[in-house]
Amino acid sequence: MASYFREKRLLTSPPVARAAYSDRTAWIMAELSRLVYEPLPAEVSITRLVQEIKESVETGEAEDTVTALVRKAVAAEQETTTELASILRQADFELLESFDEGGTQAFLARLNANGAAGSMLILAFRGTELEAADIFADIKANLRSAPGGGRVHRGFLEAFQRVEEPIRQALEQHAGPPLYITGHSLGGALATLATRYLEKDSTGACYTFGGPRVGDRELFAGIKTPVYRVVNAADGVPRVPFGYGFNIISGAIGLLPGSISKRISSFMENFKGYTHYGYQVFLTAPPNQPDEKGIPFKKLRVEHSPNFFRKARLVLARWIKSWGAAAAQDHGSGEYVEKLQAHALRRNPE
Repeated sequence: MASYFREKRLLTSPPVARAAYSDRTAWIMAELSRLVYEPLPAEVSITRLVQEIKESVETGEAEDTVTALVRKAVAAEQETTTELASILRQADFELLESFDEGGTQAFLARLNANGAAGSMLILAFRGTELEAADIFADIKANLRSAPGGGRVHRGFLEAFQRVEEPIRQALEQHAGPPLYITGHSLGGALATLATRYLEKDSTGACYTFGGPRVGDRELFAGIKTPVYRVVNAADGVPRVPFGYGFNIISGAIGLLPGSISKRISSFMENFKGYTHYGYQVFLTAPPNQPDEKGIPFKKLRVEHSPNFFRKARLVLARWIKSWGAAAAQDHGSGEYVEKLQAHALRRNPE
């Protein structure tokens, strides 16, 4: 497994009670959004091992073989639980539950720093992987009516609803500390929907990293929880599905003569209306050079509610210089962690 939470001092007395944006909290949430990509206890026996057991039964293998496979599944789940729980424990987190339903994964953990006064719950959703369920969730981009009003990305809603009830039950069981919700990429979209549908007065904040647009403006009208939308430089995922630019294209096609253009324009109405929600935090793209203290990204700027035109120039320049590769390069969860860690270290000197 990768190394997590390398800067332990940033975990000392985190500002749990402060729902306003925090550099340290952003780094912690980014690390948890990266950690949730590791194997979870809930998914171990649902994939390869269960299939092995089924094949053994169908081929009529000896009962002791099936028994051995069952034991193997149990042992693998216990091993995964131990590995994940150990990483969390080193950072003073406790793994409470994990979820894996139809390709949607998440875990619920509790930070136990400073006893009850420093406790918080974190619900972390996994982002896109090269699996059919994730790919279909991403490409089902037409807007549909959302529960409670507004319109929502159909694939994202379906992915969230697979785990909504198990998560709701877990939150009721572990109620008490403030809840922070997070995720990277598709996980950011699911975290936004969880904030919309699981929000209570005890919900502290939602932090997303490289998350796409999720729905229209009306969908988010009832959210009270602060949502912090962190975007790294030219990351391409936050630019999709297209927002106001799509409206312009759709309108232009509708002005063209002929029935085909009108049918295309009518079809595109299914994808029209997307908007971002939340307070944007923008990470610039300096070279990875250390400062005099050895902290990387010496010239990094973390801009709150950045100027649209200046940001657009930076993003366009990176896309052109990299022949579009920066859209994927800047999306990695690891770079979000590295930049936020560097910024938090500078903001919280020893």
